[in-house]
Amino acid sequence: MSNTTFPNGCSAPDLSTCTSPGPFPDVRVKGPNLQYAQLLLDDYAGQVSETTAITQYLYQHRALEPENQEVSDLLLCVSMVEMHHQEVLGDLIVKLGMDPRFRTIGPNNVETYWDASYITYGTGLCDRIAADIASEWAAIASYRKHQSLINDPFIKAILEKIILDELCHINLFNQVMCKYCQP
Repeated sequence: MSNTTFPNGCSAPDLSTCTSPGPFPDVRVKGPNLQYAQLLLDDYAGQVSETTAITQYLYQHRALEPENQEVSDLLLCVSMVEMHHQEVLGDLIVKLGMDPRFRTIGPNNVETYWDASYITYGTGLCDRIAADIASEWAAIASYRKHQSLINDPFIKAILEKIILDELCHINLFNQVMCKYCQP
């Protein structure tokens, strides 16, 4: 994993190593739509969400750092891509007319706030990466479902780019599994 070093001496992962190629679409919507915003809250801060992914990967980054710096660095890089997804989803939710609190809104407008129990903590490198792969597939399924329910080409394009990034993450995590988790 290569890093970018800034003039002040700080460094950050090169995000191009853990994202799909191509630019991110402009963040725009056809107009306010609370139903679409409510759907996107699930991807923003639901059980299978960018908030969960970020927190899970940052935890794993720290937990695995003493054991495997390469995988720790990868998890940090992927978490930063997920942060970008979260930022974009939050921006969409605001543009659609809703407050981007870290919650979902279920039947009868019941709010459920994000909770750290959504994270799969795991106990070792291989079970953590296996959980990450499963989480990425679950996220893709949620994004595909929301694409089918949203009739806004701008949002659909953004969700497609996020899906491509999640597929990239699955590929990277599968490489880790092949390298470190073969029987």
